[in-house]
Amino acid sequence: MLAKGLPDDPAIFTMGHELKHHLVDRESIVSLCDSSNQFAEIEIGAEIFAAELIYPEQMFRENLLSMGVTVGSCGPQQLVMLKRETQTTLSYAGLAKRAEFLGFAPQKSLGKIAWKTLGETIYGVPFYKQRIARNK
Repeated sequence: MLAKGLPDDPAIFTMGHELKHHLVDRESIVSLCDSSNQFAEIEIGAEIFAAELIYPEQMFRENLLSMGVTVGSCGPQQLVMLKRETQTTLSYAGLAKRAEFLGFAPQKSLGKIAWKTLGETIYGVPFYKQRIARNK
């Protein structure tokens, strides 16, 4: 079950997460997805499954390398460009975790980034936001 009104990125991730539970964990006595259970092995497995389903690690690696990003040199700007160029629905947080895990970015260097604001700085404010601002 999905919460109504979820934006595409979290909705698709949630579907992948729940698909893992359906395929692998349905025989488990308890398979609850809530914040108190988020570090349980079963939940971490579902997070990894969903991320890999949405944007395979090998493709992520190849895309970064093709952009000229080398190990240890990935910053927030490169992830914003990667997300836009690939049109992945993996969240910025997911991309950041993967970049750090694979060594493309230093550990804990991509936390607390204002991703949407950074994207607007790089690519400009989206048309729909400009229109809303004019109508106020």
